[in-house]
Order: sequence, then structure tokens, then C-alpha cells
Amino acid sequence: MNKSLRLAIEGNIGVGKSTLLNTLPAQLGDNWFPLPERADEDPEFRRLLNEFYADPNKRVNLQAWITNSRIEECKTLRADSNYIFERSFIGDMIFCHANFMRHERPSGELLGFYYDIMKAAKDHPLDALIYLKASPETCHSRILDRSRAAEDGIPMSYIRYLHGCYETHLPEIARTLNIPVIEIDWESFQKTEYVAEKLENFIQNGIYGTTIRKIA
Repeated sequence: MNKSLRLAIEGNIGVGKSTLLNTLPAQLGDNWFPLPERADEDPEFRRLLNEFYADPNKRVNLQAWITNSRIEECKTLRADSNYIFERSFIGDMIFCHANFMRHERPSGELLGFYYDIMKAAKDHPLDALIYLKASPETCHSRILDRSRAAEDGIPMSYIRYLHGCYETHLPEIARTLNIPVIEIDWESFQKTEYVAEKLENFIQNGIYGTTIRKIA
């Protein structure tokens, strides 16, 4: 493989992105590196998250912090290494659809912010995106089981709504950015070797830009 690759794992809150990220790079080879989303470990993130739930008008502050952190991280990546992101600018755009763009008339600030994220996605392109798909009920159950402080109190209704946003907007955004999507049924956790094999076949086939979605 001559080209260094950048992949991302996307899916609803609680689907199991970090679980896969912890084991997948080792299955792909020595030159693959995971990029976990460490937002929930940052005090500023926790402050903005509390603000997010307390005042819907300030929700853009949280997403701006996450997106800007992601941009800075991308600037540090080596050109000769392969990376797997836990969430990406694509997830940021879906978050915008879920929380801002659904307004009848989004403000100019929100629209501008959305297109800033799209520009960042174009400036730091992905070679493919792994979409882990599970029912809202399964995701909510996993959230309760892992008991993360940052996710405490997320209602089932929001998980269900976010699931719909992923189903509607992920294919549309991926098509716009010409990013192939490998969709994997994650209702039950698959073996990491299974996902690695799907990725290896995808990479070897060299089908970048020729398909939007490949069902695993």
C-alpha cells in the first residue's frame, strides 16, 4: 500500500466506536494509529457540555470547540502514517443537522459555521468512513451500561432522533464529499478481524470515489 490513509469510525452515541477503535489498528498493521476523541476528558469540554444542556442557544459553542480541536489535531498528523479517527468532521456536520439546521430559518452564523466544517472536511479529506449501525434502543442500553459522566441523562428520544439524522444525512454528506462509506451492522459487536478483513478488501480494491456505500 503506497498511499497513507485516513479513515473514520462514525455512528450514534453509544454504538461502540471507541470499542472498535481500541482494537482495529493492531489488526491492520504496524503503521496504523488510533485517534480517540478525548473530549470527555477535557475540563473545557465538560463546561461546554453543561452549557449545551442548560441553554440550547449556546449549543454552537460546544460544537465549535470540538471542530476546532479536530482541525488542530489534523495539522499534527504525519504524511507517512495511517490514521483511524473516532468521529470526524462528518459527525460534526451531522451534529449540526441534529441541533441547529432543523430550525425553520437557521441564522447566518449557524449556516456559516456548517460550511466552515465542510471546508475543514475538504481540507483534511477521509479516504473512507466506517459507519457502525445499531438500533437506538441498543445504543441507549450501551450508554447506560458504560455509565460515562459526560453522557449522564441523555434521553432515549435524543438517541432515536440522532439515529434518524445519521440515516438521512450521512449518505448525503458522504456523497457530497465523495467519501465511500462501509456500513457494518453493529447491533451485536462483530469480531475486529471481521472489520479488518472488510477494510483490507476495500483498500486492495482501490475503489475510492467509485461507490458511496458498501454494505458489509
